[in-house]
Amino acid sequence: MSGSLRNAYLLNVLALLGIGVVMVFSSSAIRLMPGMESDPFVFIKRHLLFLGLGLAAMALIARADYALWLKAAKPLYLLALALLVLTLIPGIGTEYNGARRWLRFGGFGLQPSDFAKFALLVMAAAFAATRKEQLADFRRGFLPACLFVGIYSVLCMAQPDFGTSLFLAASAFLVLICGGLRVRHLVLVAALMLPVASVVMYSKFDHIQSRVLVFLDPAADPLGKGHQVNQSLIAIGSGGVEGQGLGNSTQKLYYLPEQETDFIFAVLAEETGFVGSAVTLALYAALMVLGMKVARRARDRFGTLLATGVTGAIGLQAVINIAVVTASVPTKGIGLPFISFGGSACFFYLCGVGLVLSVARRCVSAQEAAGLERAETSGARSTDSANLSARARRLVAGT
Repeated sequence: MSGSLRNAYLLNVLALLGIGVVMVFSSSAIRLMPGMESDPFVFIKRHLLFLGLGLAAMALIARADYALWLKAAKPLYLLALALLVLTLIPGIGTEYNGARRWLRFGGFGLQPSDFAKFALLVMAAAFAATRKEQLADFRRGFLPACLFVGIYSVLCMAQPDFGTSLFLAASAFLVLICGGLRVRHLVLVAALMLPVASVVMYSKFDHIQSRVLVFLDPAADPLGKGHQVNQSLIAIGSGGVEGQGLGNSTQKLYYLPEQETDFIFAVLAEETGFVGSAVTLALYAALMVLGMKVARRARDRFGTLLATGVTGAIGLQAVINIAVVTASVPTKGIGLPFISFGGSACFFYLCGVGLVLSVARRCVSAQEAAGLERAETSGARSTDSANLSARARRLVAGT
C-alpha cells in the first residue's frame, strides 16, 4: 500500500512540474533576461537546470532514512540563519526592487528565504517530535518555539519581505500545533502582537500602504499601482472556458509584469481557460490529500510532522499565490509551487517532496497496523508497537 501511495504522490508532483515547464516556456519566450543575449529559451533553460538539480536532490532524499534529518535539524537551521544574515550585509546581499533577498554566485542567485522555508519545517518537526511533553507548556514549549521561528521572521522583515516572514511563521506553527502546541497560547500572543505589527508596517512602509489601497480599490490607479492586478484579472477573464490556446496569451506581451513567476497562473488561465485552471487546482488538492495520507500512515511522530509540514507549506503557498492573482488578497511576491519560474524555490520544494517520499517509503500498511493493534491488545507491546499503536488504531478504524 505504501508503494502505491508513494507512486501516486510522485506522479502528482511530476504532473505539476510538467505544467510548470510548459507554462514557463510559454510565458517567458517573449521576454529577455537583463544582461543576456536575445535568446527566447534563456528562462526555460535555467528552469530546467534547477528542475534537474531539484529532482536529483529529491531522489537522494527520498532514498535516505528521514530519521537522519532529526539530527541535522539544528545545523540546517543555523546554516539558513547565516545565509539570511548575509543577505542584509551590503556588498554581499543583492538588492532588487528595494529589497535585499538574494545572494549571487556568478550568473546564478540563491534566495535564502527559500532555504529557510525548508530548514524551518525540519526544525519545527524535530522540535515537536522531541519535546512532546513540553509543547503544551507556555514557558518550556511555546516561548522556545516563538524564539526560533521569530528569528527567521524578523530577518525576513529586515530585508524587507513581510509576506515571506508571515508565511514562515504560519507554516512552522502549523507543524508545532499538530505536534501539540496549545492554540490558545498562539491566539493570545497573536491577538496582542499582530495589531501593533500591522499598524507599524502600514505606517512605516509605503509599498504596503499602496498594496492595501490597491486591493481595496483596484480600479483607483489602473495604470500605476493597480496595473499588475488589473492585467491579471483581464488575463483570467480572457481565458473563458477553454482558453486562448497554448502560446496565445496576449497579456504576456509586456502587459502583465512577472508573468513567468508570481503571476504565471494568470497566463495559465488565459491560455487554458477554466478547464486548465480547474485541472491545476485539482492536482494541488489531490497532492494535499495524498500528503496527509502519508502523514497519517507515518511510522513515527517525526515522520508525521515532516509530511504535514511540507504538505501544509505547499498548499499554503499555492493558496496565497492564486489569491493574489485573483485579487482576493493584497499583492505579495510569492510564486506558485512547481509551476512558477524560480531556481531556489523549485529546488527546495523538491527537497521537501523528497522528505515526504522518504516518509511514504516507510509507511505503515493496513496489515501491519492490524497486527500492531492485536499485539497491543494482548499486552505484548514492543518498543516499535508502542510507538506505532496510535497510528495503527487510526488506520484500522479508517479501513
